[in-house]
Amino acid sequence: MFTEFFIFFASVATVFYIWQKRFYSFWQRNGVKSIKPEPIFGNIRSFLTGKIPFFEQLSILHATKGFENEPLIGVYFLKGPGVIVRDLDLIKTVMIKKFNYFVNRAMKTDPIHDSLGYNNLLLSRTPDWKGLRSAISPVFTSGKIKQMYPLMVEVGKELEENLGKVPADSVVLIKDKCARFTIDLIASIAFGIKANALQIENSEFFKVNTEFFRFNLKSLLDSFCILLLPKLVPLMRAKMFPKKTRDFFIRTISYVLDEREKSGVQRNDLVDILLAMKRNTQSQKEFNDKDLEFLVAQAALFQTAGFETSSSTMTMTLFELAHNTAIQDRLRSEIKEYFGDEDHINYERIQEMPYLSQVVNETLRKYPIAGFVERECAQPQSGEKFTLKPHYDFEVPSGMPFYVSILAIQRDEKYWPDPQKYDPDRFAPENRDKINMDAYLPFGIGPRNCIGMRLGLLQAKLGLVHMLHKHSVAKCEQTVDSFKFEVKTPIIASNVNIYVRLQKD
Repeated sequence: MFTEFFIFFASVATVFYIWQKRFYSFWQRNGVKSIKPEPIFGNIRSFLTGKIPFFEQLSILHATKGFENEPLIGVYFLKGPGVIVRDLDLIKTVMIKKFNYFVNRAMKTDPIHDSLGYNNLLLSRTPDWKGLRSAISPVFTSGKIKQMYPLMVEVGKELEENLGKVPADSVVLIKDKCARFTIDLIASIAFGIKANALQIENSEFFKVNTEFFRFNLKSLLDSFCILLLPKLVPLMRAKMFPKKTRDFFIRTISYVLDEREKSGVQRNDLVDILLAMKRNTQSQKEFNDKDLEFLVAQAALFQTAGFETSSSTMTMTLFELAHNTAIQDRLRSEIKEYFGDEDHINYERIQEMPYLSQVVNETLRKYPIAGFVERECAQPQSGEKFTLKPHYDFEVPSGMPFYVSILAIQRDEKYWPDPQKYDPDRFAPENRDKINMDAYLPFGIGPRNCIGMRLGLLQAKLGLVHMLHKHSVAKCEQTVDSFKFEVKTPIIASNVNIYVRLQKD
């Protein structure tokens, strides 16, 4: 019995060893310079053992010693080999010039068990994504955003009023204030409803949106499969949107759509776009639950992604301002000047605030919220294939993921002198010609960059001007000097709560 078991174990071990040897020699066999992998872990041990988030793992791989002058690096993930693109021109080639080979993201969701994750604009795949983006993009034009701006200002005033009720010199959890502001703002401009996150401590909108980014074991496993083991997604029934979040958005958006149809009111917002998509579907067939979930998927992404990205940008900005009083004083001086005797800054004026733009741009440089972008290569059945020429004579197989570490590029001293320093003057008009803007990618790059870039920037700016109009932030005993990145989240966030002292003028 022991002999049989030993022979079986030895056979399995031998087969596994041979398979690993073959698996981890892919780049060597194809003549592409690569980072030496570890058995089982490949090149992502720190991520797989829960020490760092995935975007930080990519940043470390990007900056691996000995590869400083390489245009790309061959790496190994659980699902197979992949490419980290380092060279800025090659990044533009992959993301823009040869976009037809890289339309889809490498992440995959399940159309059966996760309709909201599968159908939303972020993860939609060819050919659906293009029509979907075209349908939704009118919400994000400058003209539409300008029309929304008065609604945004009302929420900004509510934020200022909320801060005014906080006792002088109180210590506040700054992310909480920022998240409540952005949740209320998006609920208003996108759906025409009051989320009341600033007014009500246990607002349902606030609870559902923030819980979406509080990962438990199940949601961590789901995200892991979506990111690195897409073939297991259907088997594991992995979901981008948990059932509680899904049910909340289906209930809420169904109500909003019904009420808007009954009233006939037009607000030029996301709901109007969704209703137009609904009418288009109804003209071709009977509208059903799957069609409704398709519409809800866009709304759910708009709300969850929009609130978290802008609130994180605000939080990181206020963290830096608390540590850099001279920068904060200069920004507050500009804010007061642009407010004048009014209770808000109008749309044209807020766009013209030079130092505010510099501050937000520098925050997004040091803390690019997504951290990375990725695409999946898809070769045509006939015609010209995508290769790594002139760098390597290698035809890329379909399905291979390509990664760009935004975090690494935006903290690379080759492009950004003293990259760990928070310095808004990098973006001063007199210094603009010193910046290689190809190394500034906070909203991604190419046809599938962040569709809400303009709106996201305006949200963050509006929130900051109303926060700092009559208040300043300062360090307190609970304020950390630095932090590590939170492991259990797909975006850049602090692993500790960020507290500041809120001081009234």
